[in-house]
Amino acid sequence: MILVRDILAWLDLYAPFRFTASWDQCGLQVGNPDAPVERILVALDPSSATLDEAERRKCHCLVTHHPLVFRPLNAVRTDQFPGNLVISALLKGIHLIAAHTNLDVAKGGTNDKLGELLSITGMEPLETDHSKQGEDRYRGMGLVGSLTQTITFEALVDRTVKVLGGVPIRAVGDAEKRVQRIALCSGSGGSLMEQAISFGSDAFITGDIKYHDAQRALEADMALIDIGHFASERIVVEPLAAFFRAQAASQGDDLAVFESMVEKDPFWHPIS
Repeated sequence: MILVRDILAWLDLYAPFRFTASWDQCGLQVGNPDAPVERILVALDPSSATLDEAERRKCHCLVTHHPLVFRPLNAVRTDQFPGNLVISALLKGIHLIAAHTNLDVAKGGTNDKLGELLSITGMEPLETDHSKQGEDRYRGMGLVGSLTQTITFEALVDRTVKVLGGVPIRAVGDAEKRVQRIALCSGSGGSLMEQAISFGSDAFITGDIKYHDAQRALEADMALIDIGHFASERIVVEPLAAFFRAQAASQGDDLAVFESMVEKDPFWHPIS
């Protein structure tokens, strides 16, 4: 019999919880560590939609990248977020587990997956926690590496759109600029702008780029591709689900693992 605590232990092997940033909240957020689990759903976000999906699929554990609870709650009410989702999870009997910054910095995590999709080689972290350097599963926040050959920035934009399934993007820089050294950061990577510049990156791929970040990149002659928060991190759902399946199979456990099918980017782009 698999318990919630077993799912946590497996997740700790993939993306150790000790890698979690000091401001972050990861691990079991709602539920009972000793409850049995036969079916789990893996998703990017804990939301009304993914909770309903978990209930429909008879999954009593929802593993997400983004945590539901970031800060201590003053109240848990049905008419206020996120208390309403905490109550919903409890009433549905669904245990909520989050792997956030620990999954971002882990090998095989969000950044590694993005670099792999873009065929970037020789990747090294943009930012590291020196106390964790050398640990087997630790990679670091953000990555920088190289394409096998120099291409135009426009070609890099086209490649990025293609590997992410045609998502709408925003681009900053000369379309004919030649690029090879590429930095990336899943989620919101604006805080790593200076690191990307200091590594001599020809282009930086991330999400949630602000206007002044774009201007800074132009001054540094570094191109930017804003792929959005959702697209840059949803890519980790499939490999994480595959890991759970492999863990269960290796131990002879009967566990059904599903990837969320209802999630979509909250932003939509009207055709002008």
